[in-house]
Amino acid sequence: MTDDASVGVAVPVPLRWSDMDAYGHVNNTEFLRLLEQARVEGLSMARTPGLFAMLVVRHEIEYLRPLTYRSAGVIVRMWCSGVGGAGFDLSSSVESVESVESAESVESVESAAPSRAGSAEGPQVFARACTTMVAFDLAADSVRRLTDDERAVLADIAGPPITFRRPSRSAVEATR
Repeated sequence: MTDDASVGVAVPVPLRWSDMDAYGHVNNTEFLRLLEQARVEGLSMARTPGLFAMLVVRHEIEYLRPLTYRSAGVIVRMWCSGVGGAGFDLSSSVESVESVESAESVESVESAAPSRAGSAEGPQVFARACTTMVAFDLAADSVRRLTDDERAVLADIAGPPITFRRPSRSAVEATR
């Protein structure tokens, strides 16, 4: 996760009452919708005219704390954390609105990450995610390589990859 406010794009996303589940917090599936909304708006904010035909091929999300309804909504901070031939990783963090004001004063990514994820007093991080996307040619119905212009836009919002608390493991590994 990055706490550098100058990295990537910060998108305010409103919460809807219908995002809540019977337990009184935003349902885990709704987080993917929040990320989607922020991704569409954020990539538009980053002036990405060629990034419209992109497909999501993978999501990894780590829930750090329950998110209850808040009229101020949340901030989804996102940045490009890796680029390949046809695709890229878009890292994100779902944060309390207060994180926008305080992120500018954070000196170190490493020193800030634990306190932001675990403090109930200051800005809070509710989830972090990494979404892998690929460029897609709609006319040819196939994956295509990223253009130089797309790579330049992604470089403008580049940041470090997210380090999840627990490494990913496949379903097969989990059953051993």
